[in-house]
Amino acid sequence: MQVSPATIDSDAFYNQEQVKRLLGLSIKSIGNACRAGELRSTERAGRRFFRGSWLIDWLEGTQTNRQRTPEAMTA
Repeated sequence: MQVSPATIDSDAFYNQEQVKRLLGLSIKSIGNACRAGELRSTERAGRRFFRGSWLIDWLEGTQTNRQRTPEAMTA
């Protein structure tokens, strides 16, 4: 079985289910990374969204650990 590489558009926004399917992660592991301040996200209307560039930063390990603040959630 051949696995296709994931392509992430740095300017696009992805919801949690799309990130789950795209990267093959569980919703729990995505939530854990967000709560730990490792993966940046924003919440709107009760849903969590991720900018493609934030996912790329996280995958490359260039996202720094930081506390969740209102500014971090909306940037």
